[in-house]
Amino acid sequence: MKYKITLGGRGADVWVHRLNEEQHKKLKEVESSLNSMDLDDIAKLLDRDYVDDVDDVFFGVYDNTGDIVIQAFNEKDEMIFDSLADDDWTFDDETLMDHENYDSVFEGDDPTLFVESYSKGTFFEFELEIEEEFDPTKLSPIILEVGERFEMITGLAYNGEELEKEIGDYWGKGYYFHLI
Repeated sequence: MKYKITLGGRGADVWVHRLNEEQHKKLKEVESSLNSMDLDDIAKLLDRDYVDDVDDVFFGVYDNTGDIVIQAFNEKDEMIFDSLADDDWTFDDETLMDHENYDSVFEGDDPTLFVESYSKGTFFEFELEIEEEFDPTKLSPIILEVGERFEMITGLAYNGEELEKEIGDYWGKGYYFHLI
């Protein structure tokens, strides 16, 4: 049987800017007002055309259980599972901290600006083909920690096997800036 699984809710795109000494100094001078500045002005301080002009971009759903929406659909596109409607289903703390499915990037205190574009919607879609009925308890999150600040679900595994994903449809709601 084939199933489509969607992963959505609240999450973020995180754009990572590695800073040189001059950029770090300029940003430190305006740090208290970063979250109210115009994106074009911040891009100028970074010597970029756009604030999202970076090589290192990470995105996913925040790993807080209240932010996670998982839905599964059968071959007839009928919803057979909705994590919001199932009061008994959640990723427990042990599952969320499973180091087999947990990775981190940009650890340490190198001068860095993290631009968090917080978003809402369906971040990923997965296709699952199995012989048995779909069992949501066999789902586990793939979690990425970015800069010791953001923990995001960037994928799903089913019965221990990572699922291939496609990008879904989500939209930005605003920005936060985190300077190290």
